[in-house]
Amino acid sequence: MKFRLTALAVAALLTSTPSFAGVVTTSSNVDFLAIDGQKASKSLIKQARSFNITDTNQHQVVVRVSEIIRGGSESNLFESDPIVVTFQGTTEDIQISAPTLRSERDVEKFKQSPVISVTTASGAAVQTKQEYLTQEGFLPSVNLVENLSNYNASGAKAAVASFATTTMPTAMGTTGAGKVAKGKVTVQGENAAEQMLQYWFQQADKETQTRFLNWAKKQ
Repeated sequence: MKFRLTALAVAALLTSTPSFAGVVTTSSNVDFLAIDGQKASKSLIKQARSFNITDTNQHQVVVRVSEIIRGGSESNLFESDPIVVTFQGTTEDIQISAPTLRSERDVEKFKQSPVISVTTASGAAVQTKQEYLTQEGFLPSVNLVENLSNYNASGAKAAVASFATTTMPTAMGTTGAGKVAKGKVTVQGENAAEQMLQYWFQQADKETQTRFLNWAKKQ
């Protein structure tokens, strides 16, 4: 009986595990700027410049390639524009890398056609979609998350719609003093219809929200 209970417990544990996790690391000349729609931070990246992924999800990173380029007696720092890289998770660990840039010629070639490699621990190439992230605003690095959100909502080559957030103005109401109250609500979803549903749900009063939920359960 004890053996049977142990076997059942192991089986339950295995069936309750939705996916396997891998670890993503980078080569020394690649830095993470954003991970799955969020700005890269200490909470997302370990000290080893890595983060975990699941094999059932599509993942997206924004990276920057940095190199010290030496020419004669001078050395210059090259930093690429942000590059969006989208790929499917795997059960293996993954490394994201960029070619070593040794000269101005290498830099110019990389600028024209940046190639970020994504490979598994066993050496297999992982299919990716990648392109430069369009930067807007006075300080693009400060607006990275907003620019990335707009990119993901655009349906571009490497965009992932579920990582896009849309900010909409709230419907104007009046305060107790009769003044117009303004604000904004941030919603997130797979498509515009889902985002609008979330938006109007947040605008409704509690009674309306309850009626809507009761209606939705019957559908």
